[in-house]
Order: sequence, then C-alpha cells, then structure tokens
Amino acid sequence: MSAFDGAMVALVADPNMAIAVEWRAAAGAEWRPLRVLFSAPSDPVAALPGLGARATSLEAVLRVADLAPDTPRRGDLLRRLSPAETWRIEEVEPDPLGLTLRLTLARAP
Repeated sequence: MSAFDGAMVALVADPNMAIAVEWRAAAGAEWRPLRVLFSAPSDPVAALPGLGARATSLEAVLRVADLAPDTPRRGDLLRRLSPAETWRIEEVEPDPLGLTLRLTLARAP
C-alpha cells in the first residue's frame, strides 16, 4: 500500500471526514455500501465577472479498491440514507495513480 492509499484509507474511515452512502449501477444491481468524502467546489462564472457569481457542484471521492472489481459510471446512483438523498453520477474521473475516483454528482429525482 502506498502512502497516498494509506492516507485515503484513514480519511475514509474517519467518521468526521467521510460519510456512509450506497452505490448502485444504472443497470439495476443491488445497492452496495461505501464511504466517500464529499466536497462542493465553486468556480467563478465567467459571464458575470463583476458580480462575484460562483457555480458550485457536488463531488464525492472514493477509493477504487472499495468497489473493485466494479467501477461507477455515468448514470449510476449514489444515495445517503440519513438524511435521505440520492444523486446521479454525471462524471467519473480517476486520479493519476488509479487509487481514487472523483464523482461529479447531480440530484436525482
């Protein structure tokens, strides 16, 4: 295990950093438990530079090893049970080492 992977194991296990969610493939497979780190980065809106407007998104980072051999794809679902909320995966971006995935999420109906 690399130092980076060891750090991710510690972050995902920390109840103050990561939260419990469930993942399900769009094909309708079973829900699988998972722990992820959420973030909500924001970027300036280029069309409104003087107003200080920012666009935010919701992202989740997870360890690839926690879902192996499966890999989340666009259209899959991620849900938190408490408080209940479900998101659709819009983008999946692996890190350069292939240890984690960054998921861009959108609220699912």
